[in-house]
Amino acid sequence: MEAGEIKSTELEKLYAKIRKDPACRTEGMGSIFVPGVGSHQNRPLVFVGEAPGGEEERKREPFVGPAGKNLHILLGEAGLKKDEVFVTNLIKYRPVTPRGSNRSPTERERRRARPFLMEEVEILQPCLLVCLGLSAAKGLLQRPDLKMGDANGSLFFMDPWKILVTYHPSPHNWASAQKRAALHHVFRGLRPLWNELKAASNPS
Repeated sequence: MEAGEIKSTELEKLYAKIRKDPACRTEGMGSIFVPGVGSHQNRPLVFVGEAPGGEEERKREPFVGPAGKNLHILLGEAGLKKDEVFVTNLIKYRPVTPRGSNRSPTERERRRARPFLMEEVEILQPCLLVCLGLSAAKGLLQRPDLKMGDANGSLFFMDPWKILVTYHPSPHNWASAQKRAALHHVFRGLRPLWNELKAASNPS
């Protein structure tokens, strides 16, 4: 069995475990599980968002709604295709308000989801993790006091993982000229950084 097939099998086992764990889906979440998707190549580039929204629920795939369209633009600017990267969320179910609209996950929900995300990362063995948005960054880095104004474009080290933080490509952030410029700046440097990290992890 090839490495990509092994990763795919291990991910399916992990996703099955998450679906069976009742604590992973609170009463304030939708019922549809949205797994990560993308490349299983060696040392991939992995993007981590907050949680799925309504469009992601319907298609059972992360970042396929308005934020996903913006992500697609940013990937193109970085010289990357969506099938060259792996895209996932910290939380695999859609957090919803009593009225059925999207909401941000609570700190408790982020804490509960983090061990499973770390298992996902362990399977994928990425060269670089890119946190899309403050909520995902707080959950992954275990930094509830983190401020995006300080964290955007910063590289964090959580042995053995390297984590780059930037704004979420949501329509709200995209509408802000300052935040959109910050996103473009980070993504323009992604491929050179990814190549550098891959070379460092595979010395000749």
